[in-house]
Amino acid sequence: MDIRMIFSSLAQAIKNTASHIMPKSADRPGCDEKLQSPTSKLATLYLQIWMYQIVGLIIFATARIAFINKFVTIGELSENIENMPMFLFNSFRFDIQSISYISLPMIIAALIVSFIKKESITKQMSKVMRHYFAVILTLIALLSIAEFYYYDNFETRYNIVFFDFLDEGPIGLLKTMWEDYPIISIMMGVIVIYFTINIIGCHISRMRIRQRSWMGKTSAITFALLIPVVTFIFLRGSVTLYTLQVEAFEVTPNPDINKTVPNSLYILKKAYKERINSFKLNNDAEILSENGYKSIDDVVSAANLKQNNPNGTDLVERTIFNIMEHRDSFPPERPNVLLIMNESWSSFLLHMDKEEELDLLCSLRSHLEEDLLMQNIQSVENGTIYSIESTILAMPYPHYFQSRFRFVNLESSIAYPFHMSGYDTRFISGADPTWENLNEALKEQYFKRIDGRQQILHSIKGSSTSQIGAYDEFLYEYILKEMEQAAKNGTPQFFMALTTTNHPPFEFPDGIHLPPLTNEWYNSQYLKGEDDVKKKYGLGAQYSNKCLGDFMRDLKQSALADNTIVIAIGDHNVRSILDFNTVPERYRYNVPMYIYLPPKYALNLEQKQKISKRYGCHYDILPTIARYAFKDGIKYLNIGQDLLDTENDDNSYFSYNVNKIQATDETTETKSKETMRARTTLMKLYYQRIFRNSEE
Repeated sequence: MDIRMIFSSLAQAIKNTASHIMPKSADRPGCDEKLQSPTSKLATLYLQIWMYQIVGLIIFATARIAFINKFVTIGELSENIENMPMFLFNSFRFDIQSISYISLPMIIAALIVSFIKKESITKQMSKVMRHYFAVILTLIALLSIAEFYYYDNFETRYNIVFFDFLDEGPIGLLKTMWEDYPIISIMMGVIVIYFTINIIGCHISRMRIRQRSWMGKTSAITFALLIPVVTFIFLRGSVTLYTLQVEAFEVTPNPDINKTVPNSLYILKKAYKERINSFKLNNDAEILSENGYKSIDDVVSAANLKQNNPNGTDLVERTIFNIMEHRDSFPPERPNVLLIMNESWSSFLLHMDKEEELDLLCSLRSHLEEDLLMQNIQSVENGTIYSIESTILAMPYPHYFQSRFRFVNLESSIAYPFHMSGYDTRFISGADPTWENLNEALKEQYFKRIDGRQQILHSIKGSSTSQIGAYDEFLYEYILKEMEQAAKNGTPQFFMALTTTNHPPFEFPDGIHLPPLTNEWYNSQYLKGEDDVKKKYGLGAQYSNKCLGDFMRDLKQSALADNTIVIAIGDHNVRSILDFNTVPERYRYNVPMYIYLPPKYALNLEQKQKISKRYGCHYDILPTIARYAFKDGIKYLNIGQDLLDTENDDNSYFSYNVNKIQATDETTETKSKETMRARTTLMKLYYQRIFRNSEE
C-alpha cells in the first residue's frame, strides 16, 4: 500500500469516527452550563481521554492493516481465518495497554484537578490534553510509519539493531534516511495527521457531561476509585494472574501474521528493554530457569559437544573448549590465515548471476570455480557488529563491545588460540577503528594491532575513502602489502578483515569499470524497489565481488599462495532489495563462504563437491581452522563444526541463525534447535560467570 494511501485512509477513518462520536453544539444540552461537582468534572475529562484513546486505537489499527496488506498474503490470511478472533482480541489488548500507558499522566492529572474548586479548570485541562494527545498520537503514527519501512528493509520488527541507527550520529542518520526513504511524503503525512488530530481534539475538548442530581460527593469518590481500577486492568492487559506477555503474539501457526499482533510502541519498548538488560548479571540458577533447564548436566547433555578439555575449571568450560591434538598429519609450518567479513555478501545474489546476461561475479568467478564455495551457510546474527561479536567471541549478548565488560580478556576469542600458537594477530577494517568501540574491545581480545581507514590511506598511494570507510580495493591492497611484509620475519599471521563499501550510501572510487546491469537485473521478479535503488545495490555487489576476485588473483600470484588460508564470509545477507514473496525462504539469512586452501592442504574434486553442500554458520569458522593452525595443547572455543572434516557425516551438519535453523531434513533441524539452545545457554553461563567475577 502506498504511504499516501495509508495517510488518506487514516485521516478518513478519524474523520468518520469523529463525526459519529462528537455531537454538535446544538445537540449538547447544557454544554455551556457550569460544572458544579467533582463527579461531572471527572466524568467530562475521562470522557475526553476515552475519545483520544479511540483515536489512538484507530492509528494502531490502521498501521496494522497496512502491515498485513504489505507483508501478509491473502492465502496466509484465509488459511488462518479461524484464528482471527484471537488475533483481533490480542491485538486490542496490546493496543489498549499502550494507549493506557500514554494516557496515564492525563488520567492522574484529571483525578487531581477534578477536586479543585475552580470552574475554569476543566476547560484549561481540556486544552492541555488536546495539545498533549496531538503530539503523542502523532509521534505514535510516525513511529508506526517508520517501523513499516524498517520492516520492509530488515524483514523484522523493531529490535535491538534499531538503536544502531541512532548511534550513527545525526549527519549519517539523516543522510541514510534521505536516500533510502520517501522523507518528504512521510513528513507531509505526519503533518496531515497532526492537524487532523488537532481538529478532532477541538471537538473533543468541547464535550461535557452535564451536572446530574446524583452527582454528589459519594459518586465523585466512587468514580475516582473506579477509574484507577479500570486503568490498572488496561495497563496489565489482562484480568488473570499474569500480565500481557510476548507469548500473546502467538495466535496462529503463521509467523508473519503473528508479527503484526503487537503495535510499534510495544515492540520498541521491548527492543529497548532488551538493550538495557543485555548485560544484566544473573546467577546460574536464573540462567538455567529462563532457558528452560533444571541443571547444568541437562544443558551439557543437550548441547551434544564432545568433551576434550580435561584441564577445564568446571563442567561448562570443559564442554565448550577443546584442546588441540594430533596435528602431525599436517606440514609442520603453520599457515597464515586471513578471515574476511564481507559486507552484505548475499548467497542469493550469487545465485542470480548469469555470466552472459547478468555478470554479478566479475573477477571472482574463476576463484569460486577453482576453490571451495559453500552456500548453505547462514550468518549467526543479522547486523555487522553482532556478526563480528558472534564470530570473534560467540557472544550471546548483543552490543558487548559497547558494554562495561569490553575490557575483560576472554580466552573464548578467536584470536586467543592464534596468539598462543605464536601468530601475529591483527584486525583490519576500511572503517575507523573507533566504530562500535572496536579499537578498545579488540585489543583486549588478543588482537595485537587494529588498523583502519587512516592506516590504509597513509600506506596506500592514491587510496581514497567513502563516508563510511576506505574503499574495498584499497583495503585489500593494504592487506596484501602487510601480509607480504610480515612474511619476511617468518611469523605466521592471523588477519581478520572487514569490508565496508557494499553498504549505503554506496559510494565508489572514481574510474571503476564494472559490467553493465542489464534488464535481467532491473526486471527481476526477485528484487523490489525503484530502479535507482536496484542500481546502487547491484553496483555494490559487483564491486564487492570484483575487489575480492582481484585480491585473490594477486595473492595467488604471490609467494603467500603456498602458505595462506583465506576464508571470506558474509557478515549478513543483503537488505532492502530482496523480495521474499518470490525469493525462496531458505535464502533469507544465507551468506556465502569462500575458502582458499594452499596446494599442500588442497581438497580433491570429490571432496569439494561433498563439502560444498554442507550447512554451517559463523560459529564453524574457528573449529574449521583449528587443525591447520593451532599447536598441540592449545585451548580453543568449539561450539561449532569442522566444515572441512572429510570423515564426518554430511547429514550431521546444520546452519544456525538466531531466527532460523537449516539442515538436510526436518528431523535434523528439530534436533539442532535444541542443540543450539543448549550451546547458547552454555555460553551465557560461561560469560555471566566471567562478568560477575570481573566486578568482585
